[in-house]
Amino acid sequence: MRSGGNENRVIKSCSLMGAAAILLAGAGIASAAPGSVPSDAKPSGYVPDGFFKPAESTVVMRSGGETPLPEQPGEIGPAASGYALKNVSGPGEVCGTTKLQKTSGAGKTTLVMTVSKSVSAELSAEVSVDAKFVSGKLGFKVTSTYGVEDQTRYEVPKGKYGYIEAYPLYDMWTFNVYKDGKNKGASWAMKPVGVCFNQWTE
Repeated sequence: MRSGGNENRVIKSCSLMGAAAILLAGAGIASAAPGSVPSDAKPSGYVPDGFFKPAESTVVMRSGGETPLPEQPGEIGPAASGYALKNVSGPGEVCGTTKLQKTSGAGKTTLVMTVSKSVSAELSAEVSVDAKFVSGKLGFKVTSTYGVEDQTRYEVPKGKYGYIEAYPLYDMWTFNVYKDGKNKGASWAMKPVGVCFNQWTE
């Protein structure tokens, strides 16, 4: 069952066509593609490959409350291992492009979708860092899976055909990884916290 902290919000951050293009390009991919990472902190609004910002047609539902902030936002460390995290920023909401579930139907009808899945946390592999250290500093296990459970209802008018597609919702943090005082590069970690429902008619 969902906790009492559920939220049902429509996020208006990019156009439907833009989101559709991202989904078509990255559908079925949940991890970041390999590539070079700048040593500077990630820019504001950064989204890794394989993820997208909620679109105008996206209903965002959180399975639980807000993820607690790290104890020392901005800079965390150093640890006995020599690792430290700096320029810590987050959490920001992003959706994955791994499709959890889909349904469709001709109107007039009400499409109902209930999602209950286990989704893995994500840690960028572009910068080498001890996952246990990141987990301890951000407050969640970056190598664990988390349950996400929610339901949406979508009214489809007569003469239209409606669609619902469900994707995982994550809280994302970005940070710089330091090892023995040297900046190893910018990285990110994500915790599954709910479901992104893309809903539209044709």
